[in-house]
Amino acid sequence: MAITQAEADGQRGDVGSSLSDKIGLWPLTGYFLKLGTIGFGGPVALVGFMHRDLVEQRRWITEDTYKLSLALAQIMPGPLAAQVAIAIGYFEGGVLGATLSGLAFVLPSFLMVVGISLAYVTYGGLWWMQALFYAIGATVIAIIVIAAYKLARSTNKRDPLLWAIFVMLTAVTVGHKPNSRNFSFLRV
Repeated sequence: MAITQAEADGQRGDVGSSLSDKIGLWPLTGYFLKLGTIGFGGPVALVGFMHRDLVEQRRWITEDTYKLSLALAQIMPGPLAAQVAIAIGYFEGGVLGATLSGLAFVLPSFLMVVGISLAYVTYGGLWWMQALFYAIGATVIAIIVIAAYKLARSTNKRDPLLWAIFVMLTAVTVGHKPNSRNFSFLRV
């Protein structure tokens, strides 16, 4: 009895095989290019955007593919959101998918940082430039808080122990003030 490719994929447990035929590599690369360009707020916010956009709204990938990508990204060194994008690209398009997703996600941010750095060096002493950076900082903090709550809500569900851990870690993070012994390597 011959086994079809779909059955073989199902037996191997290929997570992304059920939806990859629907979207293709270029729409996924385009999504990561857009997210890398206009998405901001840190890794937790960006990973939250990926879940909302790719799993909930567009249904391009399964919840299992997303969770596996997130788990792999958390155990690997490096930036979380970029690792999740690369893992999703790999599950949907192999090595080429991982490469395209990674480049599409990281390159816009790199170019923006270079541009903003040049603008800050040139105009950093002006009041409106300093006000702009304070406003961006406050907006990013709000986005991170919202994304962290959504991610915790989807992960913790109704487990009171997980919520207690979340609350305690949040309190420690918010209440921590670095002193002269902590983070001394960050001083210039």
